[in-house]
Amino acid sequence: MKKNNCSPETVKKMQCISEQCIGRTSDDGKDICKLCMKQCKMLNEFTSAPKELFDRFLEADNIDPIIPYSCNMCSDCTLVCPKDLDLKEAFLHMRKDIVEENKGKSPLKGHKGIEMHQTLSFAKMFNTTKKNKVNKRPKEEKQVKRVFMPGCSLPSYKPELVESILGHLQDKLPGVSSVLKCCGKPTYLLGQEELFHERYRSLQAEFDKIQADEVIVACQNCYNMVGKYSPNQRVFSLWSLLPEIGLPEGSLGVGKESDLTFAIHDSCPTRFVPEIHTGVRWIMDQLGYEVEELEKSKENTTCCGMGGMVGAANFPLAQQVMIERASQASSQHMVVYCASCRDAMLIGGKKTLHLLDLVFGETYTSSSSIDMKPHGSFTNWKNRYKTKKCIEKTYEGAPGGHSK
Repeated sequence: MKKNNCSPETVKKMQCISEQCIGRTSDDGKDICKLCMKQCKMLNEFTSAPKELFDRFLEADNIDPIIPYSCNMCSDCTLVCPKDLDLKEAFLHMRKDIVEENKGKSPLKGHKGIEMHQTLSFAKMFNTTKKNKVNKRPKEEKQVKRVFMPGCSLPSYKPELVESILGHLQDKLPGVSSVLKCCGKPTYLLGQEELFHERYRSLQAEFDKIQADEVIVACQNCYNMVGKYSPNQRVFSLWSLLPEIGLPEGSLGVGKESDLTFAIHDSCPTRFVPEIHTGVRWIMDQLGYEVEELEKSKENTTCCGMGGMVGAANFPLAQQVMIERASQASSQHMVVYCASCRDAMLIGGKKTLHLLDLVFGETYTSSSSIDMKPHGSFTNWKNRYKTKKCIEKTYEGAPGGHSK
């Protein structure tokens, strides 16, 4: 480790940013570039420009961990950087170094809850794997073993939505199996690299047990993690799959008589997956709801504020990001396809629903009641357990499809 407690690899990344960043103040007092400073609240809290910040890191004896753990890991800065500098990767490497120096743990008290979340997320009490009989779909030359992975945030939000979408998948894709388990992204973002790989291996073992060919995910973080760390499986987003298999008949046109317009917030982890953006808008069109497109949407979307688990380390900063993102919508109603984004937009002050709320719920109007408070920890875990039981019940006595 160097004097600033960073590994040679991390120092190299710091030096690259320090040398290539053009953000500085010219002799006549005018700012040059600093486009990222207009994009990122985190940078503005700690520095006048990335070059100044990373110069300071390189000269420091120690680095305050609150700085790297305040990064949303969203790449908003890289989007506008003419040098394509990846500050996110530098901050992630700093997190790994901090954890290594602290005997495998984050030194920040706020992360104890994240560590407990991850312990429980890989506990048998909240996990289940259900293997189903494989049937061929029409036009398929061979049987394809598929597994649905709902992730963490959706099961914590509403178990009945997981049950409903699983039932729909079973109707349209006979024989789909299920794995309720975390992808380990929070462990990864804490910088606990060895522990992440250990935990991900346990998820991979569940895929291998089913001999899965394809993994259908409802979570954008799962989409990226499974896509990267499970090379033997093909990963599909639920949001790009639904246009292919169709929506439940009862949901078609459900929003045509609604007086609401929903602003769409696109999740930043999959900003460069256009088929997800297309799928989400197809779903909204089929439902019949009016939509508002934000200026920063699709590939230019911005973080909801939940990214990088900043809320656990620096909630005031995370809250600023949430409020700013929510304020970019003219409508008072937003729709998201990530349950964590829903919590963020609620905190930001918008009446926010998950896309599956609209698919399987009532016709939402201006008179509809929408809960404006995110669930507490106890409710989240109670719902996770309920989701496990819902999934297990779905497979009872149903060798080729879901139980009615």
